[in-house]
Amino acid sequence: MNTHTHLEDLSNEIFYEICDYLHALDIFTAFTSLNTRISSILQSIPLHVIILQTHINQEIDFLSSHLTFHADQVISLTINDTIYDHLSIINLLFERHQFINLQSCMFKTLNPSTKFENVIKQLQSLNKLVSFFIVQPSDNIDVKDKCDLTRTILTHKSTSLRSAMLHYDYDYLDISTYTSIASNLISLHLSLTGSVDVVSVYSVLPILRVCHRLKYLRTIITHKNLPSNYQK
Repeated sequence: MNTHTHLEDLSNEIFYEICDYLHALDIFTAFTSLNTRISSILQSIPLHVIILQTHINQEIDFLSSHLTFHADQVISLTINDTIYDHLSIINLLFERHQFINLQSCMFKTLNPSTKFENVIKQLQSLNKLVSFFIVQPSDNIDVKDKCDLTRTILTHKSTSLRSAMLHYDYDYLDISTYTSIASNLISLHLSLTGSVDVVSVYSVLPILRVCHRLKYLRTIITHKNLPSNYQK
């Protein structure tokens, strides 16, 4: 006797397990509006949003429309901010949605039009954020945004925030002006960039005074505008 198992026959626990391997766009594409039971399950699962450079404008708009009802379920964001037919994805998502339960956030290959005002406002209120990474190979972040992002992350009051990577060109000279409580970060990766008379290995000392709980610190020091006769 042949037996057939239908999708509706799977237990809720199996659905939860399946969804844990999928990112939000896949979940909304595959399961939205199937039936009342599946819709109920979709209201209670954690969501991982992953935006790849291969995604297109239509997919981003579809994802955003569903996040209107599910943004509070998003626990991780990984955004490649430059796709071929869209402006900044970061601007779009953080203007439309509040990711109040966000735990992990990574921004990569930032769009030149990206502004971080809404991102910073949300970051300041997140009390479950564990990690925040920016990987930006080119220097197209506004100087004020760099300053505000750095201050927000390095002085974040949440006891959950443990790891940060700020991979953008910045000299971190303003850290000496910080007056907020010390950071709870234990892992930090920075890219220090500036002239040879401004940025050196000693530039990490003010950082250590702010982030006194650090166990792992990695810095990349890059000197710009070196004189022609400069020797290391």
